[in-house]
Amino acid sequence: MTYSAIADVSNVLLELLKANAGERSPIGSNRIEVASPDDIDSLSSVDITLYPYRIETDTAMGSGSRTISGTARQDRPLALSVRYLVTAYAVDDGGENDDTGQTNPFKRQQRLGAALQLFHDNSRIEPADAPAPLGQEQPLSISIVDEPVEEVLSLWSQLSDVSHQPSATIEVSPVVIQSLNESEFTRVEEHETTVGRRSETSDRHAE
Repeated sequence: MTYSAIADVSNVLLELLKANAGERSPIGSNRIEVASPDDIDSLSSVDITLYPYRIETDTAMGSGSRTISGTARQDRPLALSVRYLVTAYAVDDGGENDDTGQTNPFKRQQRLGAALQLFHDNSRIEPADAPAPLGQEQPLSISIVDEPVEEVLSLWSQLSDVSHQPSATIEVSPVVIQSLNESEFTRVEEHETTVGRRSETSDRHAE
């Protein structure tokens, strides 16, 4: 079953970030989450969140064709493209007498840049090379999307009690969900038929 395709792709992105976080990266490997920005409070230790905010059909993949295996025919898969809001955070420890913490704008920008650099360098992910299980044969394509400012502001305005944070959008496609509709059919056996031509001599003898 590939109804988990969207969740699987989110996990691939998550594990990709975790695998490349470390001493040379401003992102902590245990500080990355797939979550909406309004799920993150002001004291959270999260560095990066991935939020799948738009899911559309992937017209670039085309309508596809039915899959045939043995005597079973499966309907065309559903191909999707998923857009993620990539948001960076940075909260410094305010000390014993400060329980609010202080946000660090430079760290936020560095973490966002590191995440986008990683997605740019891994713009194509083959299923065999994916850092987490990916139940499809088609490779994933990751691209950074230039969303209009109005759409970005509209998206943030729909998040309750959340101030705008440094963020960017990426699009991942195709995300393939296989159909559950299958039908059995009987294959037609091929028979070789030889058509002969009577000679003119045989025709005259027959007369």
